[in-house]
Amino acid sequence: MLHFNMQRSISAAVTSVVALVLMLGIGLHEAMAQAASGSGTASKAAHRMRIVHAYPAHTQHGRNMEFFKQKVEAYTDGRVAVTIYPNAELGPINQEMSMLLAGTVEASYSIGGIVEAIDPAEALWNIPFLLKVAPGQGEHMRRIMDDKTIQGTLAKRQAAKGLKRLGHVPTLTGFMLVGNNVRAVEKLEDIKGLRIRHPGGLMGELYIKSIGASPMTVTGAEVPVALQQGVVDGLVTTPVHYHDARWHTKFMTLPFYAGYGVPLVASLRWWNTLPADVREIIDTKVMPETMDFAYKSVIDLENRYIEEMQKPPYNVKISWLTPQEMERFAGQVRDQAIERFVKATGADGQPLIDQVKKLGEGIEIKR
Repeated sequence: MLHFNMQRSISAAVTSVVALVLMLGIGLHEAMAQAASGSGTASKAAHRMRIVHAYPAHTQHGRNMEFFKQKVEAYTDGRVAVTIYPNAELGPINQEMSMLLAGTVEASYSIGGIVEAIDPAEALWNIPFLLKVAPGQGEHMRRIMDDKTIQGTLAKRQAAKGLKRLGHVPTLTGFMLVGNNVRAVEKLEDIKGLRIRHPGGLMGELYIKSIGASPMTVTGAEVPVALQQGVVDGLVTTPVHYHDARWHTKFMTLPFYAGYGVPLVASLRWWNTLPADVREIIDTKVMPETMDFAYKSVIDLENRYIEEMQKPPYNVKISWLTPQEMERFAGQVRDQAIERFVKATGADGQPLIDQVKKLGEGIEIKR
């Protein structure tokens, strides 16, 4: 009994120390951020909003959140002070929802694969070959971003889980078919047997398995070493992050097999403590402007980066599948993916699928 009590005391002490270190780290980060900006925003703010994300500040994730921060603080006249914790400073990406729901932070700018653990309907964005998207061609994604039916359904579902879904803030219009270091993928048979890294979630593994490759999960921080050492042959990801993070491979195949969800979510409990006018400012001014900034930035970056990465020192060799070959890929996985989504999502599943298809009518992907 004495031994058990000692263990329990030690465990409690360790937990307290970890919590104290985390709180001190947060406080130090906020103080340094305020000093660096030379602003008194944090000192006069009635409310604070701490946002975590897992990506370096120089990536599109970081640029989007810096824009959001500036708009929130400007439009609320400093009543809300925003502090951003990039690059998984407070913990790995798969802990962001736990931190949010526990009240350690107020918001998370995550990826769909993480939010899917709470609401599988977030996988809507990355059902293989459902969205019509390609580099610099994001009209279908934009229609979904702005669609009140889809966004209302996602917001309602996530509110039931304690989340305020602020919106989709893109860092991409879609995921490349594949990038790899072994061979150019120009037909379905070329991808068979390759070991391909995916970012997780409901659909990534299904897509890769269905086209004959071997799915592998590797954390973002480990991707460069995994590629260099041949632990993985290649990956599926967004060209913007691929280029920003210097995850270049010898070959890349376009267009895209899917879009991808990049939701900004907040604690609903925290959200409800904000004054009504502040909530309205964020909903009707900050978020539309942030989403518009992110969308336009991504369209520009995808076009520029696709050109840039084909030149020295990157020398990525890019190939495009023909429409016929795209349909061969789609035939391997699309129906399975829709079935999995509807089963996981429940009654909302098929109506969401139908609305995405409706919004894609008339859109043609151009090389």
